[in-house]
Amino acid sequence: MFKVKKIRSLFFKQMLAYLGTFLIVFVIMSGSVYYFCSNYYFDQKSIELTDQARSIARQYSKYVSSGVIDMNSLKNKMEIIEDFMGTSIFVIDGKGSVSVVSSSINSEWIGQSITGETISSVLNGKVVTVQGRLGGMFSENMMTVGYPIKSNGNVYGGIFVCAPVPEIQATLMSILEIMIFSVFIGFIVATFMVYVLSKRITRPLLQMNKAARIIADGNFDRRIDVTTNDEIGELGESFNYMAECLDKRDQDRRLFVASIAHDLRSPLTSIQGFLHAMKDGIIQPEDYNYYIDIILEETERLSVLATNIVDMGKTQENVLKLNIENFDINELIRDVLDVFEHRFREKNLSCRLIIADERIYVSADKREIHRVLHNLVDNAVKFTDENGIIEVETSLPKNEHKVYVSVSDSGKGVPDSEKRHIFEAFYKSDSSRGLDKTGSGIGLSVVKEIINAHGEIVVCKDSKSGGAKFEFSLKPAEEQEEKNEVY
Repeated sequence: MFKVKKIRSLFFKQMLAYLGTFLIVFVIMSGSVYYFCSNYYFDQKSIELTDQARSIARQYSKYVSSGVIDMNSLKNKMEIIEDFMGTSIFVIDGKGSVSVVSSSINSEWIGQSITGETISSVLNGKVVTVQGRLGGMFSENMMTVGYPIKSNGNVYGGIFVCAPVPEIQATLMSILEIMIFSVFIGFIVATFMVYVLSKRITRPLLQMNKAARIIADGNFDRRIDVTTNDEIGELGESFNYMAECLDKRDQDRRLFVASIAHDLRSPLTSIQGFLHAMKDGIIQPEDYNYYIDIILEETERLSVLATNIVDMGKTQENVLKLNIENFDINELIRDVLDVFEHRFREKNLSCRLIIADERIYVSADKREIHRVLHNLVDNAVKFTDENGIIEVETSLPKNEHKVYVSVSDSGKGVPDSEKRHIFEAFYKSDSSRGLDKTGSGIGLSVVKEIINAHGEIVVCKDSKSGGAKFEFSLKPAEEQEEKNEVY
């Protein structure tokens, strides 16, 4: 239950992360947009008011230049601008007294003087934009543009065009409301998209979690569907590959147990049967030596089997430690062949040793290479008919910095279709060679693992006599004698 909750929490964490990021981004973007829109709107409003004030100031300047002020015409223009733009307008003279007001301003202000920095700046010939109530003339904040009335370089007064700030802010609030509504709609859409995306990410993880529990219960044939090419898809493929490896190992384990049980049962049954027969008097004392030899052979088989099992376990667990030393490979071969002398005689086999030099030194683990040679020769003896030939050859090619060792037999050989499987653990080529039913099927696997641990290779070929030839390479010692002899 812990893992399921963990995976589900990942879904919600993704949701929160995505939505949180979305909200932060939207808030920042909305704030920025509102800030720039506000500044832009105020700037545009200031430009509009300035244009209106300039237009009235120019007309007023004409009247001043001509000496005749058409107040009716001026007021009409002010009323038109006021109605169209929603502004308030008033005019002051050169002394700061209000001379003309639009209809939205109380006429009582006519003749009253207005003081302040804004008024002074306009009467000094400057264009001014301010916000405020302008000396109490207005009951609410106004954006006011003051424009000087000039004629022949002299300032005769000023035009003031005013727009209510609350109305401007109301427009900006409408913009803000639209933005908030857009954010809300975007949040809903984003929530849906994030939900779908998070489901796409977590669904295969939940499937893998479920499959892992099934595999943990021993059902190794469970797989998950991989529908994407992203990292999750790669993880799914890796999971399926792991499941396949576990399934293969489980099959190997079952085969190993069955094979070992069979291989142990056969010699133990023989040993037990002969011992009971000797104890019960079925076998006469004069025949003891013959059956004791058989029992010794069976015990030797058990010893070899136990050694191979241990070796295979070491190599599979990558705990095989090599003790590299320089030694004469030909001498080691002779020692191994001496062990099989009695088995050669039993099947009337001819054994030939073919060497490139009397002494060929290699750099390897002597003990492990002894096991390799023992397993290969043992394999050759098993699968060679009576009166057959076994050849062991060492060579030292001039163009290669390698020493090659091969063990050949005159048996039935290994079909090409089986050569790539011959070094697999528990594999038996009984269908083609069929001369030995007692082997464990791990001897050649141990050979391959030991040779690979040395950084070399072992291959299966066809021998000259039509049988099988197993050849492996070793690193030569730095010093080699120059003498070449062939036996």
